[in-house]
Amino acid sequence: MPQTGDHGSGSRLHDRRSLGVVARQSVMWAYIRTGVVGLISVPATIVLARLLSPSDFGIAAVAFFFAQLASKLSSGGFGLSLVRIKELRPDHLSTVFALNVVTGALGCAVLVFAAPYIARFYATPELGSVLPVVAVTFALGSLTMVQQALLTRDLRYRELATIGSLDVAVGSITAVVFAWFGFRYWSLVLGDLSGAFVKWIYGVWVVGWHVRLQFAPAAARELSSFAMGSYARKLLDHFTRNVDNLVIGRFLGIVPLGFYDKAFSICNKVFNKMTVVGPAVSFRIFAIIQDDPLRFQRAFRKVIMTVTLAGYLVFAALGAMAPSLIVVVLGEKWRPSVIPFQILCVAFSFRVLNQYANAAEQARGWIWPQIWRMAAQVGCIIVGVYLAVPWGITGAAVAVLGATIVMFFLTQGMMRTATGLGWADVLQPQVPAITGAAALIGMLWGLDAIMPRATSPVVVLATQMSATGLFALAFAWWCPFAEARVLMHEIVSDVSPRAASLVWGSVTTTRKGGRTPRAQTGSEPADAGTRLAP
Repeated sequence: MPQTGDHGSGSRLHDRRSLGVVARQSVMWAYIRTGVVGLISVPATIVLARLLSPSDFGIAAVAFFFAQLASKLSSGGFGLSLVRIKELRPDHLSTVFALNVVTGALGCAVLVFAAPYIARFYATPELGSVLPVVAVTFALGSLTMVQQALLTRDLRYRELATIGSLDVAVGSITAVVFAWFGFRYWSLVLGDLSGAFVKWIYGVWVVGWHVRLQFAPAAARELSSFAMGSYARKLLDHFTRNVDNLVIGRFLGIVPLGFYDKAFSICNKVFNKMTVVGPAVSFRIFAIIQDDPLRFQRAFRKVIMTVTLAGYLVFAALGAMAPSLIVVVLGEKWRPSVIPFQILCVAFSFRVLNQYANAAEQARGWIWPQIWRMAAQVGCIIVGVYLAVPWGITGAAVAVLGATIVMFFLTQGMMRTATGLGWADVLQPQVPAITGAAALIGMLWGLDAIMPRATSPVVVLATQMSATGLFALAFAWWCPFAEARVLMHEIVSDVSPRAASLVWGSVTTTRKGGRTPRAQTGSEPADAGTRLAP
């Protein structure tokens, strides 16, 4: 049976290979998993849509909603505590597992007890029999927290990708088979249960950790402060992503909410894809090097440049293409979503960077300051959207952008305190991304302006997408920023060293003449604070 090996300080990882390489390979495996899941789930969804009725999906959706709600309320933040803690002991593992068993059993019991009342509330008797089975799926999910934490702690994202792909593959195939034989909504429920069961069993085999139901109060105290903060942060984050919808729906109505939600959901899906694993990888690496200030600073600068090069350029392209993109993908009736979508693209650009800054803060144990900042952000969104009601959903989007910018400066200000970096050290790595995003927006708007007004939106979108692809290649090839070229060279080298050599040739790994972080002292070389290797 495979073993996880050392779960201590993490030294085994960075003694054996560069943490930068580990991070890039981990992210690569996560995106491979995302692609595999898409190849499996999309065809399965199409088949199930033809085999099942909308009412079948509705019954399953209600059941899954309550299971996910129970999961959010009972999960706590102990999994993240296991990833962060420097010296992980067996009593930490057994304590968290014991807590998971208790909370999982309580959540399962509540779902079973509430099943008939939920069925009566929705006037759907089928829910009374479905929810107890969904409760079992929820219980299995609570048992996998320790396995997921151990794999994340060792940065074993290939195994995590395999487990996630197996979960989706088994669940999708099982659901299709049962739907084929006429099991209706039960096919979705049984598919989800099968995937959760395989995920649990395979996780136990991969991790090789023997279950112990032993609660150690001392271990719980060591983990509880960060865990409770992580738990509160998770709930606040969920509320932050939904509070604007509540206010808009209450004061503007359902139809404007539909337009706004469509714009928000597209941005949020892109955001979720861009942060599918990167913050988790960064969190673990920052936790390993948290006691090495200079290394922490260099790594954080590198994360800023990497994240902004991806996030700013992607959301710049989406925002610039919005008028044709929304019409072509969703239809002409969704045109009122265009301007809110463009504004939210700017907001989500900041959110991507905030997500990674939060991971760095959490690695340093600064979880509770995040809670107060997120509470302030929620307050800004509520007040801002309420005051922006006269300007409709465009005003609401501006209010969300304003709250996000406030959160950005609060977060980066906290990171300056945590790392010793100055504002120039935080802003300078963003210059390549800002320059590239501005040039891309100018090019795409210029293309739209010179094309005849009668041009089909499909043709406009195809032209803009082709131009975006060419721009990305040209920017990578002729990027005027040496530090950004080094970064892109490193990323491509992990996949194909020959391709990296052909595109960029031989590049240096230090930035010439750059500003070094303020905390640089002692006998460190002059470029120690800006060198890209963490």
